Amino acid sequence: MITLGADGRYLIPKMEFYITNVCNLSCENCNRFNDHNFQGWQNWNTLKHVYQQWAHKVRLGKVVILGGEPLLNPTIIDWIHGINDTFGVNVQVLSNGTRINNVRGLYDALLRQIDGVNNWLGISCHDMQEFAVIEYELQKFLAAPIMRGNPDRCADFGADFVFTDNNGITVPIWIQDHFTKSAVFLNEHGRFALHQNDVEHAHSVCPFVRNRNYHFIHGRLYKCGPVALFPEFDEQHDFDISVEDKQLLRAYRPLAIDEFETRGATFIADIDKSIPQCKFCPVDHELKKITVSHKAGRSRRIPINIMQGD
Repeated sequence: MITLGADGRYLIPKMEFYITNVCNLSCENCNRFNDHNFQGWQNWNTLKHVYQQWAHKVRLGKVVILGGEPLLNPTIIDWIHGINDTFGVNVQVLSNGTRINNVRGLYDALLRQIDGVNNWLGISCHDMQEFAVIEYELQKFLAAPIMRGNPDRCADFGADFVFTDNNGITVPIWIQDHFTKSAVFLNEHGRFALHQNDVEHAHSVCPFVRNRNYHFIHGRLYKCGPVALFPEFDEQHDFDISVEDKQLLRAYRPLAIDEFETRGATFIADIDKSIPQCKFCPVDHELKKITVSHKAGRSRRIPINIMQGD
C-alpha cells in the first residue's frame, strides 16, 4: 500500500525499475514477454531529470532493477548509481546470473553503501541445468574466500542458495523454474494474442496485485508491468486482437511527473484497484515447469572441472 508521509511525499514500499525488454534467455511464459523477440531499452541519462523530479514526490522502500536481463542495458551502472543518488536508497539488481562478468564496474557498484547497506545482486535461476553456470560465474565474480549456502542468510532472503564473499557482498539465488501462464500467447493462427477474461476475476488472482509490483518505466508510474508493455509489444508484434481492444490497451494512462499535481493523489489512491485492461491477463495461475533456451542458439560452456565439482 502506498501511504502519504509527514514530509508530504508518498512512500512506495517496493518499486521495480524495468529498464530493458532485451534478454539473452527465452523462458516460456515470461510475464514480461521477454521470451519473444522483444526489443528496446532505457537510458538512465535520458530519464534522470524526470526521476529527480519524482524524488520530490515519492520516497522508495525496496528498489529492484529488472528487465529483460538488466545487465544487457548498456547504462546499467548509471541506473544503479543514479537511483542511489536520486532516491537515497540501495538497489537490488535482479539478473539471470549469466552475464555478471560482462559488466565493467558491477562489482564496485555493489560495494557502494547507502545508510550502511550495500547495493546487491539477486539471481533468479530458471533452469537447474544453468545452476553450474551461475556458480562458475559467481566464483569468478566474487572476492575469495567465498562462503556458499549459509542457512541463516538463505532464510534472510527467502533464497535457495546464498553466496557471500570476503568483502561482504551477498548474492542470493532463487530457483524459479516454474512460471504461471503469461498474458501473451500464440493463437491458432500463429499470431500473438491476449486473453479475454472477466476484469474482476483476473484482478483478484493477479500476482502483480498480490505482490504490489508497481513499476517505473520510461519515467512514468504504472500499476504493473503488463499494462505498460502491452502497447510496446503490439507495436513490435501486432497483436491479433480487435481494433477496440487495441484502443483499450492504449487507453491506460500511467502517471507522468508533469501530471502529478492534477491527478497524482487520485492515481495513487486507485492504483490497487482493477482496470479495464485486466481482462487481457490470465486467470489460471497454476505453476508449471518451464523450458529455457539461449537466444540466437547460444549455448553455455563451462570448464569440465566445475561440472565435476572439483
